[in-house]
Amino acid sequence: MNVPVQAVAVWGKIAPSHSITAIMITDDQQTIVTGSQEGQICLWDLSSQLKISSKEILFGHTASVTCLAKAREFEKQPYVVSATENGEMCVWNVASGQCIENTKLPYRYLSLTT
Repeated sequence: MNVPVQAVAVWGKIAPSHSITAIMITDDQQTIVTGSQEGQICLWDLSSQLKISSKEILFGHTASVTCLAKAREFEKQPYVVSATENGEMCVWNVASGQCIENTKLPYRYLSLTT
């Protein structure tokens, strides 16, 4: 049985390292999604005044994130696909912050398109 697990990160004055390796913005231009060398996915709020604030950090990869793409019909289902240099791929529900599907293939992903 595949049960989704959601990790929560709390930090003090110093945030964890997040060396950005992939970036995308949602169609509504309110959320920026970044992938990192450390394997994390971060969600950032983008205000109408163009101020960026951290929203959520997601864990699910063990290698550097190489690419991100929104899933088709993002407006109906806010899903983002992430892939890593060691072949991991996750489908994330941006609204809930959960990895709803994952797989590992013997490929190194350099780009994703929908």
